[in-house]
Amino acid sequence: MIWISMKLTKTWIFAALLVCVVLTMGMAGCIGTDTPATPTPTVPEASGEITVFAAASLTGVLTEMGKQFEAENENIKVSFNFAGSQTLKTQILEGADVDMYISANNAQFTPVADAGMISEKKILLKNKLAIAVPKANSKQITDLAGMANEGVVLVIGNKDVPFGQYTRDIINKYQNDSHPGYVDAFMANVVSEVDAVDKIKPVLILGEADASLVYKSDISKSDKDDITLLEIPDQYNVIADYPYGIIDATKNKAAVEAWEAYLTGPAGTALLIDYGFDPVAATA
Repeated sequence: MIWISMKLTKTWIFAALLVCVVLTMGMAGCIGTDTPATPTPTVPEASGEITVFAAASLTGVLTEMGKQFEAENENIKVSFNFAGSQTLKTQILEGADVDMYISANNAQFTPVADAGMISEKKILLKNKLAIAVPKANSKQITDLAGMANEGVVLVIGNKDVPFGQYTRDIINKYQNDSHPGYVDAFMANVVSEVDAVDKIKPVLILGEADASLVYKSDISKSDKDDITLLEIPDQYNVIADYPYGIIDATKNKAAVEAWEAYLTGPAGTALLIDYGFDPVAATA
């Protein structure tokens, strides 16, 4: 009787364990059936057209970069508006349709940010000025001092555009470093002031001016057959920041962010360097 009782007890224990296993599997199956899997979020494909307002000194590099970008991003078209930064600032504040603004200085960028149109300001690159002379250099100009010599014809940027203001900063620094009267002599040689740096090159190439102060990046490799650049010592030079930002009200954020990633990425950085700029991304 004892043996039979023990046998029955083992049988009941085995049966109870089997029921537990079945119930556990059933619950797991129910949980798997009733709980939906978390869907993977979808990222909308960037497409459409965006408009970039950019300082005139970026015309060459961004035009080439835009073509490269579009070749790799067939669903996105980038349109550019190149002009002096002060002109771009005014157009944006007056309601121009734009997705990104790249200025040649902070003074022309800040009013757009202060108007609540750009929340995040970033720095794209830095740039320096240099003395540009025609290849023949008939007046034998080699430095800042030579630009103030009698009979020299100069064309410079006006005071409202960044490179024009930087020109004035440079000549004032030079005068303050034991060169009295330099600013007056320099300005007496100025026959024309322009509102965009891209208007300087043809004047030099045609021999209508003997020298100017321009961004180093304005003289491309193809220009160097006609124009020579002369370095300005850092103690007198100006290091220009180029701030940029995405317009908060852009209607195509995915596309403009794709462009920004290209602009500041390896391909864009390499092209900026090739054009003589110093991209922040390259030194970050």
